[in-house]
Amino acid sequence: MDRFEVSTLRSYYGALLTERQNESLRLRYDEDLSFGEIADIMGVSRQAVLDGVNKGEKRLAEIDEALRFVDRDQKIKQLLNLLPSDGEAGAAVKQILSLLEE
Repeated sequence: MDRFEVSTLRSYYGALLTERQNESLRLRYDEDLSFGEIADIMGVSRQAVLDGVNKGEKRLAEIDEALRFVDRDQKIKQLLNLLPSDGEAGAAVKQILSLLEE
């Protein structure tokens, strides 16, 4: 799983992970820290960090497979981008796209 995919899935489903898994993934992918650096910060072994990252990635993939919110939102964005961008309809489209980005 690449950095972008993990970050995207965390933005959708991060609250469904354990606090330790979420923090391990944040430090690894958002802060770009090594397993050793994360282990020092969290006061655990490198193996514990590796296990937490792997379990967190697996859990995110399982949740996304079941809920498919990321795929659904991407399809909605593609369809909205096909609509006219002028007038009241265009303003509504922009507002909807903005909501999907939150």
